[in-house]
Amino acid sequence: MSLRVVVVEDETLTRIDLIEILKENGYDVVGEASDGLEAVEVCKKLNPDIVLLDIKIPYISGLKVADILKEENFKGCIIILTAYNIAEYIQKASSTIVMGYILKPIDEDTFIERIKLIYKNYKLYNDLREEVEETKRKLEERKIIERAKGIIMIKNNLSEEEAYKHMRNLSMQKRINMSKLAEIIISTGGLE
Repeated sequence: MSLRVVVVEDETLTRIDLIEILKENGYDVVGEASDGLEAVEVCKKLNPDIVLLDIKIPYISGLKVADILKEENFKGCIIILTAYNIAEYIQKASSTIVMGYILKPIDEDTFIERIKLIYKNYKLYNDLREEVEETKRKLEERKIIERAKGIIMIKNNLSEEEAYKHMRNLSMQKRINMSKLAEIIISTGGLE
C-alpha cells in the first residue's frame, strides 16, 4: 500500500513538480492545495498519511495550518517545505506537530530519502505515543480496580485476594469487564 499524500504549495509549477516526483516514487497524491484555507479543508476531508506543507502560503501560513490540524486531532505526518532556512521558522515548526523540515529547491533523490526518513521517525514516534497512552489507560483502570477491591474488602470483610476473585467471578458471570464493574462498585459504594 502506498502512502497517501497531500501537497500544499502556492507556486503551481513547484506543486506540479512535487506531485510528479512523488508519483514517480510510488506515492499516492490524493490532494493538493495552493493556500492555507484549502490545505485545512483538504487535510480534514482526505486524512492523508503525509502532508507536504509550504510555510509561506496565502491566507493562513503553513505553521498555522499545522496548529489548526493539531487542534483537529489530525493523525498524519506533517512535513514543512520552505525556501527559508531561518531559525525562527525551525523553532516555530518544532513547537507544532510538524515532524520534519525540507528546504527548497528540491533535489529529487534527497527529497524522497528525507520523506522516507521523516515518515519512519513519525511512525516510531506515533507507535511510542500510542504505547504510552495504552499504558496510562491500563494504569488508570488498575487504580479503579484497586479502589473497588478495597471497597469490597471492607464491605464484605474479605482479604485482598478474595475480593479480587469475587470481582473477577462477578465480571465473568455478568459479562462486564473488570474496569466497568469497578466503576459501578465505586459509584454505588459497593454491591449488595
